[in-house]
Amino acid sequence: MNSSTSLLRLPLPLRLPHSHFRLLCSTPNPNANSNPYSDPPDSSQQPLRSIIKALFRENDLNQLISKFKRFSADRNFRSKPEVYEIIIRRLTAAGRLDAVNDIIEHHKSYEEEISHEGFAVRLISLYGLAGMPERAAALFQELPALGCPRTVFSFNAVLTAYTRSKVADRIAHLHQFLSSHDGSIEPNRISYNILINALCERDLLDDALNTLDLMEQREIKPDLVTFNTLLNAFYSKGMILKADEIWQRMTENGIQPDVRSFNAKIRAFAWQGKILEAMEVLEELRRVGLEPDTLTFNALIKGYCRQGNLEEAKRIYKQMGKKGCFPDRHTLRELIPKLCGGGEVDLALNICIKAIDNGFVVDVGIIQVMIDELAKGSLYDKAKKLVKLAKLKNNRANLRMPLPCLAL
Repeated sequence: MNSSTSLLRLPLPLRLPHSHFRLLCSTPNPNANSNPYSDPPDSSQQPLRSIIKALFRENDLNQLISKFKRFSADRNFRSKPEVYEIIIRRLTAAGRLDAVNDIIEHHKSYEEEISHEGFAVRLISLYGLAGMPERAAALFQELPALGCPRTVFSFNAVLTAYTRSKVADRIAHLHQFLSSHDGSIEPNRISYNILINALCERDLLDDALNTLDLMEQREIKPDLVTFNTLLNAFYSKGMILKADEIWQRMTENGIQPDVRSFNAKIRAFAWQGKILEAMEVLEELRRVGLEPDTLTFNALIKGYCRQGNLEEAKRIYKQMGKKGCFPDRHTLRELIPKLCGGGEVDLALNICIKAIDNGFVVDVGIIQVMIDELAKGSLYDKAKKLVKLAKLKNNRANLRMPLPCLAL
């Protein structure tokens, strides 16, 4: 029996959908209205915004760590989770996990706050952000000694930390954590959703489906997040019949599909070249009172482009605009090369310009394809204007201007 299968015998789970994760890692300071544990440092007499800006500008990592710990004595500074995330990401990228641990350990000294689970969850989530799930688990085990209660809230934060780990055997590590758990905390629906998502990410789809069975056996009602996670996983693998069974199970539980549910199904058909079936699902989506979104149209555009049916791809793109859906980088990745290859350079250029004007984040690869195509047709002025426009939106865009353009 492998570790992922044995894991299902335990009352537990793994990764939050993005919205739930943000709840865990961005929980506001639960003690925001209480007195700070210690007096603020002298530097806290400066406006907090100035302190944060100075911290972000600090290039010496050792100085950064020292200042961060000193500033954290200010309760207002501690109530800025976004600042903590930025600094922890920076230290992690620099390989300074020792500093991450030092900073989080330092925060245990704020006794009044560490006694509140919301504050502890923030610290656990920072370990997860740094890819240090074992330290997150260790802090969770330490909470009672710090005078902090442990509930499924902090338990789920540890599960999420394990899902963020990059190690290949993260599920085995999670299994070890669950095996050492005393079982006093009953996992909830979010716990099971975390596990199902993690198993799906590892392509352990049978285990993910067995976890759904386990939820129902324990009378924990799955929700739309549960089913959408499973639907996306099975449809993305082309397992349409199995996914349809899950869909049926969802409706039998009284849960109505949303746009994300339909998008998973449309993608499955479109990417297999079954465009007629994909369009039938689109009609079903509309019949139940839902509206397609950008992801819906992207799936259909990709399907038609794979078939070589550029006219239908263009038609879907026009529908996209009429429905008020803005194209994204995925739309352009499919359309621009195909339009250029089909000799429709002017249309491709107009799509690029419109997307950039609408706030499109410049994808250098897509824009470069467009620039090269313009240069190929000796449309050098248009190529230069496109580069200028793209760099206005992103001055770091590393776009290569063809030599003939530079000669002008």
